[in-house]
Amino acid sequence: MSTETWLLVYGMFSAYCLAGCLMEHFAVFSGWRAVGAEEFRAVQTAQGHGSGAVYVIPKFALTALVIVLLIVAPDGMPSWALWAGLAALTVSWAVSAFVDVPLQLRLRQTADRGGIERLLHTDWIRVTAMAAHFGFAIVVIAEASGAS
Repeated sequence: MSTETWLLVYGMFSAYCLAGCLMEHFAVFSGWRAVGAEEFRAVQTAQGHGSGAVYVIPKFALTALVIVLLIVAPDGMPSWALWAGLAALTVSWAVSAFVDVPLQLRLRQTADRGGIERLLHTDWIRVTAMAAHFGFAIVVIAEASGAS
């Protein structure tokens, strides 16, 4: 595969995953404030399955792609920026696994309004990490495009 094709796929996945992260934070999680306690479990479960299909699976693919790019190392791609992007993705995954998902599972049982606010507050770490990854992706694309 040509360097340009790798860059196109990487850029598209990175932009898509940033958009998914922002959608989840600003539309899904924020919208839970407006859901009544009786409906909360059904809404949260349905939206969680939707977010999994639309955002989490592509984010797995993005993470795998970054690892492949580090192994294949197409000409001109700065490895430092790929490593930094992978580190940002790792932070995002860690916050999801150790903070967000446990809070969401608790919310599914309690529909606690304070829990929703905690989720929105702590989720900023994940949002910032995904934005940082996108910034590193831009660096990779810019530097590799200038090298080819």
